[in-house]
Amino acid sequence: MNTKKAKMFSLTKYIEKVLAKAVYERDENGVIIAKIPEMSGFFAQGSNFEEARQNLQEVIEGNVILALQLGFPIPGLELIEVKEVDYAETGAPKA
Repeated sequence: MNTKKAKMFSLTKYIEKVLAKAVYERDENGVIIAKIPEMSGFFAQGSNFEEARQNLQEVIEGNVILALQLGFPIPGLELIEVKEVDYAETGAPKA
């Protein structure tokens, strides 16, 4: 049985901290662009501030879930408290 470490954190707190770093700009067509400048791939748009913010929140959630699924590092994780816990890998259950 192999012992591994898992990172545990609050997704809600992570999203709040990342959203606090958001920058909003209006483009030449009046569309609001929301982005996290230091985080590649964290951007969205909307017809108003609230829609752009909501869309950016969904992008952040999606990026975190994708990173977890693919085993990639999660950008900005240093913004929140992350606990590491040990767990035992037992393998697939037998049918």
